[in-house]
Amino acid sequence: MTDTAKLFYDINEPFAAGFFELESASPARAFCRAYRRFFELAPLPKYKSFDPLYPYKGLWCESYAVNPQYCRQYSVDYGALKAKSDECARLFRKFDAEHGDFLAVDGRGAGSRYAAYIDGWNHSALNFKRILAEGVDSYEARVRKMKDDDLREALLDLLCGIRTYHGRIVEYLESAGAEERLVKALKKVPFSPAETAFEAIVSCNFALCLDGCDNIGFIDGWLPKYWRGEDLTYELGALMMHLQYANGWSMSIGPEYSELTKQYLKASRGEARPMIELRCTPDMPDDIWSAALESVLSGSGQPAFYNENAIQSRLSERFPDAPREDIYEFAGMGCTETNFSGLTFSGGIDMNLNVLKVFDEVMREHLALCETFDELYEKFMSRVAEVQDDLMLFVNNYYNKRAEISFAPIRTLFVDDCIEKEKGYYNGGARYTFAIPSDSGIPNTVDSLLVVKELVFDRREYTAEEFIAALDAQEGRFLSLARSCHSYGIADPVADGLIADLTKRFYARYRYARLDLGDGFLPTSHQFIRHTTEGHTLGHTPDGRREGTPVADSIAAANGKATEGPTRMLISAASFDQSMVYAIPVLNLSISTKFKPEILRGLIEGYFKMGGTQVQITYVDRETLLDAKENPNEHGDLIVRVGGYSDFFISLDRDLQDAVIARTMFDG
Repeated sequence: MTDTAKLFYDINEPFAAGFFELESASPARAFCRAYRRFFELAPLPKYKSFDPLYPYKGLWCESYAVNPQYCRQYSVDYGALKAKSDECARLFRKFDAEHGDFLAVDGRGAGSRYAAYIDGWNHSALNFKRILAEGVDSYEARVRKMKDDDLREALLDLLCGIRTYHGRIVEYLESAGAEERLVKALKKVPFSPAETAFEAIVSCNFALCLDGCDNIGFIDGWLPKYWRGEDLTYELGALMMHLQYANGWSMSIGPEYSELTKQYLKASRGEARPMIELRCTPDMPDDIWSAALESVLSGSGQPAFYNENAIQSRLSERFPDAPREDIYEFAGMGCTETNFSGLTFSGGIDMNLNVLKVFDEVMREHLALCETFDELYEKFMSRVAEVQDDLMLFVNNYYNKRAEISFAPIRTLFVDDCIEKEKGYYNGGARYTFAIPSDSGIPNTVDSLLVVKELVFDRREYTAEEFIAALDAQEGRFLSLARSCHSYGIADPVADGLIADLTKRFYARYRYARLDLGDGFLPTSHQFIRHTTEGHTLGHTPDGRREGTPVADSIAAANGKATEGPTRMLISAASFDQSMVYAIPVLNLSISTKFKPEILRGLIEGYFKMGGTQVQITYVDRETLLDAKENPNEHGDLIVRVGGYSDFFISLDRDLQDAVIARTMFDG
């Protein structure tokens, strides 16, 4: 043991100590040793007799300042660490700079002005299907055949820690008088193959907690194999609750529908997580539609609806050499970032480009210099392309840096094909590796372009200088004229034509870009919580958005613009070119409690027939939202969809609450 490791052991930081135990260790050896020490020494969570599964949260110890974290591989509370030891805090900061700061690379260029979010997050799911079918013993057998001595010894070290952790859990559950079927199942799984549905769920839960409770992934890719018609609502509810405890994310179900599909939906009632993604085919049975719509109209926010045929077709086009069975493993991870379950390393997200901010700067720099609208539009599109290129270069560079300095133990072990390739999860080991760029403000940008086009170039109401002055002053006449212009969200062919051109060109920029260590870029358009923070960086914009207020929270019309009902809004949304948005364009639809289920089904099916990809629904009256804002203690169970994910309304900050309240609310 090194002297540095001893310092951390002396202050009861065994996970941190593990990083320093082996002299001159590679990242693989250091990270796997740290995880092993956590598995061996961290306190186990207290058994809960009402919970059919165990453990029930990701790897975390409240008394540790340094803990595992599924994206960064560790998280550090430097205040807590410094309180234990100034020297240890200093040493870990040095380690962090050398092994955790993969964003400290060149390549952002001018793009940094428009990127409100570059964080290097990533989401994934382990290959639960393979873990359950083969057992972890089979993984160890494959690891032992590896020729790379360093990586083999690192993963064997990790497996040793997992076995110790598993043994500690079984011993603890027996001493705590845990339910016999749980103890019996854990004596078998995950090291041996599962044979029953309960064993499969227990095994999945164990692996999920090893990974940090990130995503369940495509649950229908594995659970139906073990299901014999029994009611699993209770067990599925516990699995979902564990994801909620850990602030985890999502799972996908369908398109092979059964009574089990209904059990997923029933189990999710009252929970914001996991976000359930229902993969919908044109022939999805009426009883599944009824169950899904009943769930949505209960106010649960579950499920979101996904156009199965469109997604499969687009991903097959994007990955022409991929086996169909791999594409079928599709699941949105995190909010909805595309993964092939158990086969993928992807960002979540890697960068977010504020398109409205790009337009605002181009307008202010070039409007007076342009003789035609087309000239201005091309200058804007050229600037957008430059920014995309800057940001893609940066992402490529930090992917390379992360592969060099960091290591993901659990995912390297349990995501195919890391063992076979003898490469780490970050180093091109996964079968598929792609970055996920996102964007904000495209609907606002289209409306802003149309106001400029009409008031400056077509109707010549203002010179360029007068236009910007009137915009900034928020003159009444200007605002009235702006409201009379063409706009997106009402099936206006002019607006819809412009957004079709803009989005086709915008997403095509990502289509053929490549990563040194992977397959390239799969764009999404989901705003998460960025639509509020990005609005803070912008002044008044021509679309009518006021200074500091949010940009659009999805690909739907900006708040207040869908004035002619949900059908016309969805027609416009279908003109947003989604054919190359391979990691899912999110559409928020807020409906009141007057909405009838048959109308909602018709809207979703109609949108999908037009090529729409995804719809997520918030079902609540505005009066309830307003009351929840003022009286949060009375609305603890109120769930809303935000910018790609769902959450309890009272958990949102005031800006996000206001953004949800301000949405266009449709009656049906």
